[in-house]
Amino acid sequence: MTDLFREIEEDLRRDQVKQLWEKYGIYLAGLAIGIIVVASGIVGWRAWERSRNEEASARYSQIVDEAAKEEPAKAAAAFGEFAATAPSGYAALARLRQADTLADAGNAKDAIAVYDAMAATSGAPQTLRDMAKVKAALLLVDTASYDDIKGRIGSLNDDETAWRNSAREVLGLSAFKAGKYQEAQGYFEAIVSDATASAGLRDRAHVMLALIAPRVPKPAATSEAKPAGAGEASTPNNAAPANAAAKAE
Repeated sequence: MTDLFREIEEDLRRDQVKQLWEKYGIYLAGLAIGIIVVASGIVGWRAWERSRNEEASARYSQIVDEAAKEEPAKAAAAFGEFAATAPSGYAALARLRQADTLADAGNAKDAIAVYDAMAATSGAPQTLRDMAKVKAALLLVDTASYDDIKGRIGSLNDDETAWRNSAREVLGLSAFKAGKYQEAQGYFEAIVSDATASAGLRDRAHVMLALIAPRVPKPAATSEAKPAGAGEASTPNNAAPANAAAKAE
């Protein structure tokens, strides 16, 4: 009887599988094919992306080498052309190099425009976007108002941002130029107190603090109030020597 029940159970299972396959087999086959296609597509896309990044890396290195031998304007144009079609990471690096080259050539206006465009590119890494903001503000520090500079990079004056100390230096210079010495002092003190700030940044901050110190009002000195009558009580003690000196004369 046990063998009979086992055979019946196995037949039922086979019938169940057969019915399920007849009903859903086409969908299962389609799902399997879909999984294979998607997996193949992902593998293919990753291979294409890897190849594209390798090509971009080689081309970027070539442009950097060539830029050292070219005129600034021509080098900047080469970086701009490369950035137009390169993957986002290499495009961001190329934009920064393009702006740096323009700034070195004395073309601050175009350099600032490239930095601003770079800072507004949502696909670029945030740290590179913040760097572009600081670099643009540095080029503007001698001509723009303190409010303008603060509007550009004030948000980077935060302990969580990578470029906080560079931003603080530019903000401090702008505040100093505008005569806002206490605000400038606050920026440079923040740099000095940040252990992660580079030695060069901290040295410059110390120099600026020394220049700012004479311009910042010192807090009024507070003295303890004298007990009532203390002044009158001391007068008789001093009066005799004064009278004696007068008589001696």
